[in-house]
Amino acid sequence: MPLSSRAAAAWVLLLCVCALPLIEIQALSPLKPPKTITASLTSAYGDVTCENQQVVVPTSTAEVAAAVRYYYSMQPASAGGPAATGGTPVKIRVVSRARGFNASDGYRQMGFHERAGFACAKGSQPGTGAVSLLMVNMRKVLRRSGATVRMQAGITLTEILRYATSQNLTVPFGAMPQYGDLTLGGTLATGAHGLGGRSNANMADIVRAITFVDGTGNITRVSRNSNVGRGLVGGLGMLGVITEVTLQLKPGSGKTRSWSPGLRSDANFAQELLQLWEKYSHILVYWRPDLNQYKATVVEEVPLSSPLHPPPVNASLPPTGGLFHPQSESIVSTAGQLIAALHSDKDSTGLFCRAFGSFLFNSESFGWVYGYKQGAGGAITPFTADNGTGFTNDMQTSECDIPGSPPGSGSCFYNPAVWERIWAKEKAAGSSRLTPSISFEEIEFALEATSLPSFIADFKLMAANMKTDVPGGCWPGGMMMLRTGFRTRDHISPQTGSAAERVMWVELGVFRPNVPLNAQQQSLKPRQQKRGAAVQQYFEQLLVCKYKARPHWGKGWSRVFTSTACPIKDLYPASNWATQLSLQQQYDPAKLFETQLLSSVLMGGGL
Repeated sequence: MPLSSRAAAAWVLLLCVCALPLIEIQALSPLKPPKTITASLTSAYGDVTCENQQVVVPTSTAEVAAAVRYYYSMQPASAGGPAATGGTPVKIRVVSRARGFNASDGYRQMGFHERAGFACAKGSQPGTGAVSLLMVNMRKVLRRSGATVRMQAGITLTEILRYATSQNLTVPFGAMPQYGDLTLGGTLATGAHGLGGRSNANMADIVRAITFVDGTGNITRVSRNSNVGRGLVGGLGMLGVITEVTLQLKPGSGKTRSWSPGLRSDANFAQELLQLWEKYSHILVYWRPDLNQYKATVVEEVPLSSPLHPPPVNASLPPTGGLFHPQSESIVSTAGQLIAALHSDKDSTGLFCRAFGSFLFNSESFGWVYGYKQGAGGAITPFTADNGTGFTNDMQTSECDIPGSPPGSGSCFYNPAVWERIWAKEKAAGSSRLTPSISFEEIEFALEATSLPSFIADFKLMAANMKTDVPGGCWPGGMMMLRTGFRTRDHISPQTGSAAERVMWVELGVFRPNVPLNAQQQSLKPRQQKRGAAVQQYFEQLLVCKYKARPHWGKGWSRVFTSTACPIKDLYPASNWATQLSLQQQYDPAKLFETQLLSSVLMGGGL
């Protein structure tokens, strides 16, 4: 029987689809308002709150598409929508999880990792609705073919690693960021990086395909290296909601070793770091220019026959690595006491400041590797070190939870559950004053490797000048972190550029005590807190204005992205923005996903 023209076209599409870079599927669900919860969502560090959000909690790509189609249908024609009359402007953003939102974990769940406000659905026009898609229920593995795995975008990096291990697969080392509670979709949308100076340095390096819901509610699947794929990776959600991702993993198990040359003088820091980079790809450096010291950690894959080190006390507790681990909750508590003293101007000699610096550099307090040993009486006790060998899936990223323990059991500085346990112990001991919890403020930039020696010299000069008015010549608690990186060809990802140009991720992290200040303290903020803020702003201006280094979309204050003196938009080639904006017009004509902060970046700063 002859085929109809429509059927024939369908067969042609079926036969050719494998050769196409794009596979578009129309969302056919009927238009109806999604079920929402009115709530405010708070970030992991507690310094960004998206207020009065209409929260949608989807479980599938189809549900995301149905919700977006509904909101798009309500957009007025004046805003690029289909509504001929009336209509309510809406902005939509995606968050992975939110602190204080889930009763199931006692409202202690970690929030989204972002502090500028890109995650908040906030428009510039009064009366604009705010919709947040909370992806906490989109964490399933959908299908697997050999080492190729398709997953929902809300799955966390730790969950990916656990799945890979269970299936005798390995996540290629270097691709994953160090924080394991980030989500797959979030790391792609922000262009989040891992640790690698030659290849596999970004999560997107192991991605084969991306499924997303665009601003009209259509479902589209693209190859990672297509023009649209390069607009999704590092694109801040300008084109739509990433809902599914296909990853290319490696079959079998692998092992990875970390080692450190130890604490060194920074007299020849730039030269030594560049020489190390010529030999090794995966390098992480902690640097205190005020103390004239740095410590590098090198991580490399080793043969599967290499013995685990330290030897595990049992099979369920192998050595793990990939993050700046506090050794225990008592270490966290001690750090909290030092930070509180530092920021209260009680450090008249600089003793606490130098002590905290030494504390951070001591691998027995904080180290890359987290292991266990038999303690007194046969008790299993944790310890940290810089040198270790473990399975690759265990050695490249970590989260707040202690390996093998229930959720909420870890010792991250910013995990509310940790401080609840510390305070409970202090109360039980009869303490009248509880140790203040700690916030960690970080901002990071992608710096051209050729600019590294000059940048290091500039920051050394700043540290030297600060010594004239700081007790003991030491700045407030914190450190510089440098990570080797690799270029991508994505349109507006911070590390975009030619593969011949190496990039170093440069981050300033500052610890602060969460101490409420009274009215007098607010007007006369302690010197160390003022000085810490000054260091941060000097760092930002130096990187952006002098070195044209692009900020990480997920690590930075809003002032960086709204600056008119040194606009972030100018740090990218104009042709890249033209391509990205053309894709936005095609896939999000009503600009549902362009929020106030994103508009500020596109306009060259200002709010």
